[in-house]
Amino acid sequence: MIGRRKNASPLPSRVYEKNGAWYFVDIRRKWHKLCRVSDGLTALYTALASINRDRDERRMNTMPALVDAWLLAKLGSYAPKTQEEYRRMATFIRSEFDDQWLVEDVEPKDIARFLDKHFEAKPNASNKYRALLSVMFTFAVRKGLRNANPVTEVAGATEGKRDRYITDAELQAVRAAALLGNNNKPTPSGAPIVALIDLAYQTAQRIGDLLALNWSNVSDEGIMFHPAKTVNSSGVRMLIEMTPDLQATLDSAKAGKVKAIGPVICTQSGGRFTYSGAQTAWKRACQRARQRYEKSCAESGETPDPRHLVGMHFHDLRAKALTDLRRQAGAAAAQALAGHTTAEMTAHYTKAREIERVRPVRKHP
Repeated sequence: MIGRRKNASPLPSRVYEKNGAWYFVDIRRKWHKLCRVSDGLTALYTALASINRDRDERRMNTMPALVDAWLLAKLGSYAPKTQEEYRRMATFIRSEFDDQWLVEDVEPKDIARFLDKHFEAKPNASNKYRALLSVMFTFAVRKGLRNANPVTEVAGATEGKRDRYITDAELQAVRAAALLGNNNKPTPSGAPIVALIDLAYQTAQRIGDLLALNWSNVSDEGIMFHPAKTVNSSGVRMLIEMTPDLQATLDSAKAGKVKAIGPVICTQSGGRFTYSGAQTAWKRACQRARQRYEKSCAESGETPDPRHLVGMHFHDLRAKALTDLRRQAGAAAAQALAGHTTAEMTAHYTKAREIERVRPVRKHP
């Protein structure tokens, strides 16, 4: 058993004599031969320095070191919500690819094994981790830690297209449920959450950009948006023109108080809503709306529609807005409001939710 020396020794820490030779014992209790005792202390220290140098180089080339270096160099370029998500994902990657993994030793089969092991039944999560790993290994290639990106050899998971369309009736039910709790009393965050829902539908902007919206971005002309998701790509800036409906939504967000600075969607104390806080409020409103719908069906003796007010994501409001605008004003108007660079990107939101209306064949007399 290796333990602390009971007697003083001229040998360095973790160096022991065995069978006429000196060995270095690492923290995993693996013995590394340094030299013969007869070679002398000079040879001992030379061999020990070489091992330590190799260990330091190895430590710099491990997967945890790559993850840490990428976080330090690249994480700050992403939006705050994305930073939080990537930091969480990176921690999980580090736990799977520990310091026994050298960056150069990771093969496509190792990436595939990791994704299949943890996300075989979760294609969306699988593709997100695959994308993050690809970015990290691209960084490794730039740093000269390996010659190719192993992730490119691993196909992404097949995701089913999301086609959930929130109907007008569902939207109104969720708005009502956001305002009143189960005790039929006004909820503390009801007014700002309804304003957030209305802004999401009227502007078709993402929840992160709406939560980041300040009164300084609002003018008589409209609302200025610089979507965080496109900062490093198209860099689009857009002014959504003011309309009476949009102005009414902004007025409701003020909750009777005149505000010139700070967030448009704010808590009772005037602070900014967090992403998780807003998402939780949305989910609870959806749950209350469904419960009230089921209660109403029970009272009237009707069978509840299993799809009504079920499976709705906040991001579906963006899809609903673009789908509705496409019907009202055409595909070009929807693309402009979405801030997309191509029509295909807008079609990704609207095509699966669009219902083609056709007339039946007339019956012969």
